[in-house]
Amino acid sequence: MSGLHGKTDRDTDIMRTSNRIILAAVLASVMSFAGSPAMALTEKETVGIAKSIKEAPTAELAVKAAEIVAKAAKKEREATAVMVVRAAIARNAASAVSVVSSVIKAAPVTAPAVAAAAARLAPDQVEAIATAAALAAPELADKIVAAIVEVNPKAEERVAKAVMLAVPQAQAGIRQRKSGGSEANHLGETYSSSNTKIGGGGFPIVPPVQSYASPGGRLP
Repeated sequence: MSGLHGKTDRDTDIMRTSNRIILAAVLASVMSFAGSPAMALTEKETVGIAKSIKEAPTAELAVKAAEIVAKAAKKEREATAVMVVRAAIARNAASAVSVVSSVIKAAPVTAPAVAAAAARLAPDQVEAIATAAALAAPELADKIVAAIVEVNPKAEERVAKAVMLAVPQAQAGIRQRKSGGSEANHLGETYSSSNTKIGGGGFPIVPPVQSYASPGGRLP
C-alpha cells in the first residue's frame, strides 16, 4: 500500500509542478508586452486572471473569458479584456477567434485593443480575428482594422478586405484610415455584402469570409 501511496504522491507532485509551469508560461506570455493595456492591472489581478483561464475547461474558454471581463470594473475593463485574451490564446491558440468574439460582445469598447492583442499572438489567424471582432462590434470596425495593422502592417490589405466584406458599412471609415503605399491603394475598392466589387466591372471576388456564427446565427 505504501508503494501505491508513494506513486499517488509522486503523480500529485508532478501534476502540481506541471500546473505551475503552465501558469508561469501564461504569465510570461501575457506580461511580455511592455506598455500594453494589461500592464494597468496589479500583479495579484494578473495572476488571478491567468489562474482562472488556466483552470477553465478548453471548451469553455470563451465563456469564461467573457465572464471575467463582464465582472471587471469599468476603468479596468480594457486591461482585463486584453489580459484575458492573451491568457486564453497562450493556453490554447485555437480558441483565439471564439474568445475574441465573446470578450468583445461582453465589452464592445475594448474591440480594437482586444483584436490587436489577439492578432499579435496568433498572426496566422489575423483575418479571422479581425472579422470576428468587427462582427461583434461593427461600429468600431475601422478602428479594429487600424489597431491590427499597427501590430501587423503586412496584413493591412487582407485584414481590411476581410472586414469590409463582413461589415460593408465600415468601408468608408476603413478607406479613410488606410495608410499610403501601393498595397493600401487596393483598399480603395468597394465591396457589397454579395461579394461583388463595385465600380470595377462587377466581377466576383474571393469567397465570403467565414462569419464564425453558430447554427443559431449568433457568434460563439
